Amino acid sequence: MNLSGLSQNLTRRDFLKFLGLGFISSVLPVQGLDTLFAADNLLGRVTINGVSLYKSPSYKADKVGDLYLDTVKPITKITIGDEEPAGNRLWYQLDGYGYAHSGHIQPVKRRFQASHEEIPLDGRVAEVTVPYVDAYTKMNGTRKAYRLYYSSMFWVLSRERDERGIAWYKLLDDRTYAIYYVRALYMRLIPYKELLPISSEVDPQDKWILVDLEEQILTAFEREQSVFMARISSGVRTKEGGFATPRGYFRTTLKRPCRHMAIGPSDFGSGFDLPGVPWVSYFTGDGRALHGAYWHNNFGIPQSHGCINMAPRAARWVYLWTFPSVPKDRYYYSELEGTLVKIV
Repeated sequence: MNLSGLSQNLTRRDFLKFLGLGFISSVLPVQGLDTLFAADNLLGRVTINGVSLYKSPSYKADKVGDLYLDTVKPITKITIGDEEPAGNRLWYQLDGYGYAHSGHIQPVKRRFQASHEEIPLDGRVAEVTVPYVDAYTKMNGTRKAYRLYYSSMFWVLSRERDERGIAWYKLLDDRTYAIYYVRALYMRLIPYKELLPISSEVDPQDKWILVDLEEQILTAFEREQSVFMARISSGVRTKEGGFATPRGYFRTTLKRPCRHMAIGPSDFGSGFDLPGVPWVSYFTGDGRALHGAYWHNNFGIPQSHGCINMAPRAARWVYLWTFPSVPKDRYYYSELEGTLVKIV
């Protein structure tokens, strides 16, 4: 992958600010560009119909083609485009051909799994590790339930084999309590060691989060020391009201590693139906949460229905760092006193 276009135009701090991929900290070392993108075979999945490709990274450049939902292409270069859109200037060159704005290109990989780990009676959480895979109501693969996407998370009840001996995971839909089946080849059981709390030695009262809606940035603090920063997409506000993210003081009192989120259309916009939303930390009683998003990559620009969207790996850090800590055998957990979230 060619990183020269990015590394020549951004400092490390700006790089993390634009991508929302990790932490900015004076305590922990900031990873370099080569470290963050050292793994090969980085792909881009198109998240909507009609993403345009341009000759250069600018909407003013000549258009060279269009891509459609769930098209997957190699990301061969990452660079910064012109001044618009100001909130997210990141562009990807796809397959060495044209440039697409990153807002609707999800960075993905294709990693097949061969795990034979035991699944306890209460279940285990797992993530999708391919650009997308279809889930079915039965193991015979004849009736599709949903298409599941890279980095989405699900609660696995058991591993079963069909009449051909092929392994499938039995998934729980945590909204409808329906059962789906997905080939085990395409999902990774999350090791328990990866679910351990971050900075558990820090007093929970010394942890707090600042969400800056104007800058579209989330910063985590331990006392007055910033330990993490990520780009976000907050709620879209319109003159009529829309889906503005509320300002004020809140706490992360309910958390779950995965959630099927859905809402019908309204006067303010279309609805959505999103199974497997990853790393969810609710901060209001009406469903506003900090969580990962796999259906867009437009962090830095308001995009949500009132929640705080982040890249999945950033949402996972927040989920593991905030209080309460979710036990490994639970797909939801709540306590009255959570981590303070200040939204300004």
